[in-house]
Amino acid sequence: MKSLNIDGRLVGPGQPVYIVAEISANHNRDKTVVRELIDIAADAGFDAVKFQTYEPLEVFSGKITTRDVHLEDMYGDRYWWEVARDEILMPREWFGEMFQYVRSKGLQAFSTVHSVKDAEFIMQFNPPLFKVASIDVSYLDFLKGLAALKKPIILSTGMHYLGEIEEAVHAIRQQGNDQLALLHCVSCYPPKPETVNLRNIEMLAKAFDLPVGFSDHSPDNYMDVAAVALGACIIEKHVTRDRNMKGVDHAFSLEPDDMRDLVKGVRMAEKALGVCSRNLSTEEMGSRKMVRRSAAARFDIKKGEVFNRENLKLVRPGTGIHPRYFEQILGRKAAVDIEKEDLITWEMID
Repeated sequence: MKSLNIDGRLVGPGQPVYIVAEISANHNRDKTVVRELIDIAADAGFDAVKFQTYEPLEVFSGKITTRDVHLEDMYGDRYWWEVARDEILMPREWFGEMFQYVRSKGLQAFSTVHSVKDAEFIMQFNPPLFKVASIDVSYLDFLKGLAALKKPIILSTGMHYLGEIEEAVHAIRQQGNDQLALLHCVSCYPPKPETVNLRNIEMLAKAFDLPVGFSDHSPDNYMDVAAVALGACIIEKHVTRDRNMKGVDHAFSLEPDDMRDLVKGVRMAEKALGVCSRNLSTEEMGSRKMVRRSAAARFDIKKGEVFNRENLKLVRPGTGIHPRYFEQILGRKAAVDIEKEDLITWEMID
């Protein structure tokens, strides 16, 4: 499997998990909040920060209202595209400043785009990759145009069947762009654990021979650590300063402490995965000696007395005769007097 090369950062099997902080709409159109979230992501150890870029009337019908999306209590009775424009989208004039600020913190900055025009706008900031949201998996004309820009692409797969994902992958590869990774995703906010189906990570990797990650909308980190154990190379999570802030994404997003816990859990899982062989650490070799069993005298045993199951036992530590030789001891005689609880050695056996 070919790793994704994100501006020199390799992402794929055997590489560190690429952890993305999705700011999305959680900036609440406040520059101070954007900067705080970037600071927190950097402090927590994330690898990248992701924004979102689109023209509302190119994504939503102008007739959809807040009532159609059941958010009239939050935003009042308004057209949804106006809410997106006025309260959800980060102003385009902020992007250059925020890309630069992310990079000053040692993180990579990129954006989800929903059209080639969006991507061309973001290209002026030299992004290391583009993200495609699940809603655009079937938007093949867009995928072909985006792939032609020759930037790596991370494609979320929520709401789509395997055949539809295959069409999307083919559309991108047709343009000669093989720098592609998939994200298993469940487009529910948040999803129920029984609907997450993390084994899709393994399935997608085998089906497409591509790096696969997990775009998670769960309000905790349990699914993400499990995803890493199943081979996820990328973890993407929404982040917020405070879940009680007004907005559609805050409630299921990670707060600062959760963000730090996510990175800690992912990095610990990486270390714990290890290798596919029975390599024993130095510490475990010490445990072999102290924790495993070996033969010992249950009672005082006189010289010439026959060893049997009544006067022998198998106990810790494992520095005496291995249990596999226990049957060979039985029926033989003691060569010397042996005290109760002494470990049996071959020199003690006649």
